[in-house]
Amino acid sequence: MDNDNLKQAYEVLGLPENASREELEREFDILLRRSRSRNLDPGEAEEIERKIQAYKQIVETEEQRKLAELTRRRYEKWGKFAGTAEKVDDFFRLYRNYVIIGIIAIAAIIWGTNAYLNHLEEQRRLAALPPIDLSIIMAGNYMTDDQNGGVDALEQAMTAQIPGFQRVEIEMLYLPMQGEALTTADIAYQQKAMAVIASTSPDIYITDEPTFEWLSNGGAFLSLDDLVNGELKDFLTEDSLVKDVSDEDNTEHVYGIKVTNSRLVKDLPLGYTDLIISLRVDAKNKDKAITMIKTYLENVPKAAE
Repeated sequence: MDNDNLKQAYEVLGLPENASREELEREFDILLRRSRSRNLDPGEAEEIERKIQAYKQIVETEEQRKLAELTRRRYEKWGKFAGTAEKVDDFFRLYRNYVIIGIIAIAAIIWGTNAYLNHLEEQRRLAALPPIDLSIIMAGNYMTDDQNGGVDALEQAMTAQIPGFQRVEIEMLYLPMQGEALTTADIAYQQKAMAVIASTSPDIYITDEPTFEWLSNGGAFLSLDDLVNGELKDFLTEDSLVKDVSDEDNTEHVYGIKVTNSRLVKDLPLGYTDLIISLRVDAKNKDKAITMIKTYLENVPKAAE
């Protein structure tokens, strides 16, 4: 904006050309308050808009002058090469996005290639493994020793305990102790658990008591009444039975078997408070799940021991 137009903008606002920025902002605040009035006639509204445009012109001119001064100071250190430095800077300013996009594209190609190769390697590794005997979701306040194999070590230990098993697959879902003040991280763990449980179909769930109470209301657990009164009857005590009331018939059923006291559980590389085994309604390996429960129950010390 030339000086004449700038002078005219100040005149529109009723301010001298040497008015401070504070005076300018004060005038603008007054204009804004007036513009919000519901009783403005068309002439007043037009006048306010003209003054607001004048304010914008003055501010833009001031900012352009400041920018020009900053640019001059920035390049004066280059002396006679100031023009060249400014051109180089302009180039990167104009084409910066293209350069960044190019770098990102190259990085994405490298990352994608590595991810694909890693995927192939993982597929080869999985293909070499024996078939899964049981898929397990272990949800609750459980901890594995990540420095000594973590979940992999737990899978191997559990597989070795069950006769005839070659492989179990475990997905750990940490859930904080109920009743404690939940942190943001605890809430995130709960949300993750809900998402995983809603989208996966394991053969069995291993839970602690608070998590059992949380999950048993969802209808995912199979009633174990027939097993309790049949195949597993000789191995059970009343304390082993974990029950809940079914929403379908409003009757109490057994949905979990507590194996916390089993010697085998104590040998697992796992931090726990208790272990309750529940079968999923649509378990694909129901017979093997029953074998696992029976094996753990067989290793629960009798009262006389």
